[in-house]
Amino acid sequence: MKKLLMIVFVAVIAMGSCFAQPGGGDPTARLQREIDGLTTALGLSKDQVAKVTPIVTEAQKAQAEMFAKMRDGGNMDRDKMREERTKMQAETDKKIKAVITPAQAVKLDAFRKQQAEDRAKRMQGR
Repeated sequence: MKKLLMIVFVAVIAMGSCFAQPGGGDPTARLQREIDGLTTALGLSKDQVAKVTPIVTEAQKAQAEMFAKMRDGGNMDRDKMREERTKMQAETDKKIKAVITPAQAVKLDAFRKQQAEDRAKRMQGR
């Protein structure tokens, strides 16, 4: 009976860790979540989605490369990583704003603000 209880306990713990970060580090899933979020928040048309997708794809690729270099170099300065991420996000948003309407640009700013607030809440829980 104790062995069965221990096996169930270990299985529950293992399953819980699988759900810790939905989507995890899967770049395709992360890209799709970002595109879906932008589409919903900004009300993007199919034409706009087609124009925004390569912008977001390139930005995520560049960000992943930058973070990988920082981690591989042993330079895990979180403040610098945050600063670089913020700078890259601003450049990406500038490119996106060239594709969307002024009303959607206002929605983009609100969407990014909400993302930052959500990120800050998640960081407090760590």
